[in-house]
Amino acid sequence: MPTVTEEVGDVVALLAVTVMLIIVLVTAALLGHLDRTIGAVDDLWHRLRPRREVAETVSIEQLAADLRRLAAHLEQTYDTDQPAKMERLAAAALAYDWVLLSACRTLEIPLPKMPPLDAVSRLQTEAELARQSLDW
Repeated sequence: MPTVTEEVGDVVALLAVTVMLIIVLVTAALLGHLDRTIGAVDDLWHRLRPRREVAETVSIEQLAADLRRLAAHLEQTYDTDQPAKMERLAAAALAYDWVLLSACRTLEIPLPKMPPLDAVSRLQTEAELARQSLDW
């Protein structure tokens, strides 16, 4: 049966080997000798866990349909006397603003400030989108 001194010695030896291995790996990485190994590990990782395909933009037809739907919803909300009318108007206007920004991004128009947009910014954004032939 090993004594306490022998067990401590084994732990110290294992720790020393681990530290030396880390030093060797860090030095190799700093000298650029691990590029191929890191690349291979990265390739293997992405084969095992492929990235999900993410659509960068929504089609302009879908954006126009969303703008039509949200504009109609905004008008309908404005014309009714439902409870929490201001909250409903704020939510509908915010959704409309986000779709306006998406349309600007898709048509590569400079983006206005972040939502919620004030009435002037919203009108300017709508005018710029109309100038780009977006009809909703």
